[in-house]
Amino acid sequence: MDVPSVKPFDADVVEELSFPKFVQVAKNLVAAKFDLMKFTPAKYILDTALASGQLRAGGHVIESSSGTFALALSILCSLYDLRLTLVTGPTSQIVRWRLENLGAVLHTVHASENCEGGIQQARLEMLAELRSSMPDGFWPQQYTNPLNSLSYRSIAERALLTQPKIDSIVGTVGSGGSLFGIASILQRKNSDLKVIAVDHNRSVIFGAQAKRISKMCRETFEQILAMGAGIPMGNVNFELCDEVHWVPVPKMVQMVHDFHRRTGMLVGPSSGAALAVAEWRAAQEPSQLVLTILPDHGVRYVETMFNPRWLNNWNEDLARSWVGPRDISSLEQVSEGWCRFKWDRRRYRDVAGIDPAPRPAGYNP
Repeated sequence: MDVPSVKPFDADVVEELSFPKFVQVAKNLVAAKFDLMKFTPAKYILDTALASGQLRAGGHVIESSSGTFALALSILCSLYDLRLTLVTGPTSQIVRWRLENLGAVLHTVHASENCEGGIQQARLEMLAELRSSMPDGFWPQQYTNPLNSLSYRSIAERALLTQPKIDSIVGTVGSGGSLFGIASILQRKNSDLKVIAVDHNRSVIFGAQAKRISKMCRETFEQILAMGAGIPMGNVNFELCDEVHWVPVPKMVQMVHDFHRRTGMLVGPSSGAALAVAEWRAAQEPSQLVLTILPDHGVRYVETMFNPRWLNNWNEDLARSWVGPRDISSLEQVSEGWCRFKWDRRRYRDVAGIDPAPRPAGYNP
């Protein structure tokens, strides 16, 4: 593939960011721990665009992202000498500094409860306006681009070199690329592989219809999370999914702090959600090997999840505990707690009765 050449030390940086470390967390639980998981699809999409001529040397990239995909694009555009414009939601000071220090131009959209699809849809609308004035700009389309999922093939192959027989994979779902991209390769080796998706109970990805969620889940959804969504995600492969867990934010935070105490590793709330479900699954099936995905480093959360003053705002929520999920039989039963639903590899319409749709305007349970 004809992509920009990088200096030898830059090639080392790319290699370091492209692959996770596989960490044995428990006897039958392995974690693929990334510092920046979205670097994998960002690089694959940009390399493909440059090779095909969709994006030219010195060109302009424009995307909607507030998190790890934004950071990955910023690093790559800096290495490749490309210009980058990002439409973001509110970001922490450290994230904003990193993006701008790497040369990205930011356009910030603030939360809009009155917009169908929430802040993600509002960001896409601003993106469309900006793109109309940048006809030569390249849009990676991380939410719907099939290259997102395809980029994870090499990660799955490395996982199989580490553990030839994987029985279950647990991962949080945002764009859908990582969990289903890796799972599609693993299932070729083991058709009985269980694919377990982890979502936020305010997210529309799996059609949750929670009528009530905790204050912490409601008010931190856009502040700290890199999972869940207010709009449907085109890279979610529902027919690969065996079960879905909705994990409350307090459980994610508790898990992240516990993981740090046990290992010294600092990870984000999405990793905490995945770890909670993966450890539960591994304990339920001690003879089976579970692989989980930890998407990013915890540094972007130093102003929130690792800030004692921020944590003090949520003392009541953080005092609650969940040792495992409550099994539910319909999407209407998703609640403020930890819930598990058997998806059984069905189409979305066969489960929800409708096609995927954005979050309704004004939704604020």
